[in-house]
Amino acid sequence: MENLGEFIVNHWILSTAFVVLAWIVFSDGLQQKLSGVTLLTTAQAIHLINQQKAKFVDVRDAAEFEKEHIADAVNMPLATLDDEKIKQKDTSNPVILVCASGQRARTAVKQVKAKGFSDLYVLKGGLNEWKVAKLPLFS
Repeated sequence: MENLGEFIVNHWILSTAFVVLAWIVFSDGLQQKLSGVTLLTTAQAIHLINQQKAKFVDVRDAAEFEKEHIADAVNMPLATLDDEKIKQKDTSNPVILVCASGQRARTAVKQVKAKGFSDLYVLKGGLNEWKVAKLPLFS
């Protein structure tokens, strides 16, 4: 431990690479904790649908949604989410936000929370992961 400073000075490139890699590894988990977003795998999402009557809300554009979507998913494009009235009477039921990769769904969490929903999840990997799991899509 007494030679740590000397090691860092002599091997500054290696030390910098270590710090950058550590940041990459831990930043996603840290961001997830800070934002309050809970990511679900496809298996967890199916379990939540079957056990707690969760609903899928697809935040992709209408054209993308029409091309392919999860059964019984409701389409509410991210661009118009503030204008949309979420058609679910019980705001305590779980809502799983979905998009192509999961990024737009993470963005939509704040807007949906503002509508009064508290039990929100994001499908990890979005529809891309749904396809990898060979789960059905409808068009």
